[in-house]
Amino acid sequence: MSTASTQSVTSAVYRIVFYQIMMIVGFALILFLTKDIKSGFSAMIGGLAYWLPTTIFTRSVAACSSVRAMGRFMIAFFGGEVFKLALSGTLFLLAVKYMHVQILDAVVGLVVGIVAFWAASILCLYRSRVAL
Repeated sequence: MSTASTQSVTSAVYRIVFYQIMMIVGFALILFLTKDIKSGFSAMIGGLAYWLPTTIFTRSVAACSSVRAMGRFMIAFFGGEVFKLALSGTLFLLAVKYMHVQILDAVVGLVVGIVAFWAASILCLYRSRVAL
């Protein structure tokens, strides 16, 4: 892949992560305004438990996004996905145990983080006008 293509991939993954955090923050703000501060905080923590590992994952994948490094890309992708899921679960459990969040709101925040990742990915794919 050329440098321009690599920069395009890097730009796309950072847009995805940006849109994802905006959706998480927006949802947490809605809960804050409609319920209470603890609900908004819990949803934010749940969403961040997925967003932070996703950010690390996308950064590692973007670093290996050249054709010459296809083997390295596949290792980074699958290894990164396993790491992301394990870290997300660990962060979520630590948040529930030590931050005294409302579990239901935190779980919903985590689900919103996951859905936001896919929604942002689809949005970026649609905007790039890539033919599948």
